[in-house]
Amino acid sequence: MSNLFDSPGGYMNLDPSQAARQMAAISAANQHRSRASLVGGTSSGPYLGGINVPHDPATTISNFNLPNTQGLPQGLPHALDSPMNPAARNPAQPPVSIQQRQAGFLNTLARIMAQRGTPLPPALSGTDTPSYDPNTSQWKMVEPAAIGAFRLAGRDIELFKLWSLVFSAGGGSVLSRDNSWHLILPQFDLPEEYPLPNGQTSVAQVLAQYYMAMLFPFEEIYRSNVQTHQRKAQASRQASLGQVLPPSSLPRPDGSTPQRGGPTNLPQTPTRRPSSPSQASASNSGEGGPFNGQPSDGGAVEQEQGIKRKLESEEPDNKRVRQKTEPLPPDSAAATNGIDSSSLGASTPAGPTAMPTPARPRQRPSRRKIEYVPLAREIETAGGRDMKMIENEIFAAPQRRPLRDINDWGLVAVDALMMSIRSQLSTELSYALTTFTLLSSMRGDTPTSGFPIAQCPDLLDEVLDLLEERAFDGLADLDTPEAHPVATHKELVNALLEVESEPFAGLKPRQGVKDPDLGPRQRPGNIVLAIMNILRNLSFIADNANFLVQQERMLDLMLRVCSVQLHDGRPAATSLALSLGDLISIRKDTMHTLMHLSGALHFTDPPSKTTLRIVSRAFELLASYLVDPTEAVPPLAWMQSGINKPPFLADVALETFTRLVQSDVNRKVFSRALSERSLRVLFTSCVHRLPVSDHDFQLMIRDRWLSYLEKTIMTIYSLAFIAAPDLKRKLKADRNLGLKGVMLRMIQKFLMTPNPEVKAHFAVAARRAIETMKVLDDCLDSFDTSEAAPATLSFGMGYGEVGDSGIERGVGLLGGNRDVAWDLLMLREVQNDGVMFSELDSLSRIE
Repeated sequence: MSNLFDSPGGYMNLDPSQAARQMAAISAANQHRSRASLVGGTSSGPYLGGINVPHDPATTISNFNLPNTQGLPQGLPHALDSPMNPAARNPAQPPVSIQQRQAGFLNTLARIMAQRGTPLPPALSGTDTPSYDPNTSQWKMVEPAAIGAFRLAGRDIELFKLWSLVFSAGGGSVLSRDNSWHLILPQFDLPEEYPLPNGQTSVAQVLAQYYMAMLFPFEEIYRSNVQTHQRKAQASRQASLGQVLPPSSLPRPDGSTPQRGGPTNLPQTPTRRPSSPSQASASNSGEGGPFNGQPSDGGAVEQEQGIKRKLESEEPDNKRVRQKTEPLPPDSAAATNGIDSSSLGASTPAGPTAMPTPARPRQRPSRRKIEYVPLAREIETAGGRDMKMIENEIFAAPQRRPLRDINDWGLVAVDALMMSIRSQLSTELSYALTTFTLLSSMRGDTPTSGFPIAQCPDLLDEVLDLLEERAFDGLADLDTPEAHPVATHKELVNALLEVESEPFAGLKPRQGVKDPDLGPRQRPGNIVLAIMNILRNLSFIADNANFLVQQERMLDLMLRVCSVQLHDGRPAATSLALSLGDLISIRKDTMHTLMHLSGALHFTDPPSKTTLRIVSRAFELLASYLVDPTEAVPPLAWMQSGINKPPFLADVALETFTRLVQSDVNRKVFSRALSERSLRVLFTSCVHRLPVSDHDFQLMIRDRWLSYLEKTIMTIYSLAFIAAPDLKRKLKADRNLGLKGVMLRMIQKFLMTPNPEVKAHFAVAARRAIETMKVLDDCLDSFDTSEAAPATLSFGMGYGEVGDSGIERGVGLLGGNRDVAWDLLMLREVQNDGVMFSELDSLSRIE
């Protein structure tokens, strides 16, 4: 600008193009200062009528703007130190305190919310509102901490501070759009997660809800008023820019300042707007131009040119953002100033030059936190099962063809079923087994009638042939079973659980899986399961029992399928077509079949090899449910596992065994087929199941436990009857077993109970216990018939001794407890029963 003042033409003879640039630069600087003074603060007093403050631009800007030291975006810097600030020249007006700003803010906020019909609580706003009703107010869930603050997640949230922080960050809408409410939490020392009364845990979401409900209406009104004032200020500036400075107000060539006679404005020279907020802040802090049309003391033109050179030095690419100078309109300041457009030179357009529109500065991209949300497939399964697909199938099931009713089969030809089974075709075999299953589950007119399998024995033979072929490939069982430890039911279940729990268990080849070479045909194990189910259904019909017990091959084959062998140290099915799970199911079906047929099952004496094999395998099957030491416990110990009923499978096994050994012929066959070790293991397990403590006897009041006890005592009696004399002596002398003490306590509890009604229910169990002790005390062979019967005598010597068993010698089993035995003998129930009295008297003898 020095060439302008040193020009030979003097100050009054300026070059028109240079004068236009100078005036445009001065006008641009004024626009920067006015924009900073209007946008830089967050004051709500002048725009909402809250607090009457002095007309101080700096005070107006920072009226409600608290100092922010938390790193959030700040507004434009204040112009308190600018020489154009009237407050600097008028120190008599004191600034407004923060308490006054907060009070004005709360009053204005309370008035706005009252006008909207949602008055704030007086404890929160500090203002009594007549329309506030604490019973129906929507703010009754808000916990006021003090006037102007509420409590959230154990922290006090000031409304004034919250509004200042959110407004300086862009407003509530911007934070909600950018999902940036978490940036406000550190300002109040709030955690990110906290259990809240409304069930939410995200503190940022709850804080956003509070702000949008209480402070967002205030923000909208405040922002609208600010925009209105900006439009009015811009309109007044545009009106003032249209005036032309008189020649006398221009600076003189000698550097003197003309007399200030009134407000004068210079036309703008096209200049470049700052391209960043930092440059705008720097330009505002260094401005010293005129204010309200009054020139400053330092030379406005030189200062504006300095600002221009500074901006051009900070922006290396100023040519790309430099605005193009457009022709001025005829009524512009240059035209009214008497400047001839033809004398502007070659670079100046011939027409009049219009006022340039202020260029919009380039905005830097806002810095915000970008949350990384990884892409993940939505899991729609539960435990590996697609629940949506299952629900769709269940929903579509009624719309499909319903299951076929028994009447849809019509007349079924038994010969056709036999031919279908004999054909071994996959479809024919499936039809035959399905039809036979339905026929076996049918019941007749009476409860004991059903499908008469006795009238079609050939069909049963075909089914047994198919069972033997699919289970053992047609190989006959000719070898007698060898003695080996009994594989208990719990051991089989634990082995299955262990195998299925191994990693990639479904991918490992195991016994019983389907061979891929079979193609669409059924797995052999499924066919075996279907046939065993048919045989079990047929055994439920009482009319078929007499026919089925004569089918020795059926019982032998069913028990052979239940056999267990050791494979790689683990139990496995003897049939290679069965898996361990199939074996467990088949063993239970076979036990139920034996239970329904055991009442009519009578073995022949002497028994055949097949009969001995059947007895041995049946005993092994039943013992597998009874001899496990972890399950052979008293009733109270069993109930402590969470089950208040007797063990179901053990109860069925006891029922089946007591029925099988009820007849003397069957007991004799069992005594020949079973080993001493097997009998002793089962006898010990059954004794361990007897009640011992008082709590055990209290459970015997229940009918289920009493039935379970009677079956257990009956099993013990049968085993004692079957046992050989040597085994009886061992069981009698076994102190670890403690049979005498357990039996005597049980007899005493049952017979000496004061309640006569309960005593009648315990009579069967007490009598069977005394008989068991008598059998063990005799130590005789129950099946020895070698002693000849004495001759019948009429008169004379020996007449009174006929039928007398003789005098028993030795000490009885209860000889050491003679006092207890005498108490039992004195009971009326014992004296009325002659057999019980004689046996109890024999047990208490001492000779």
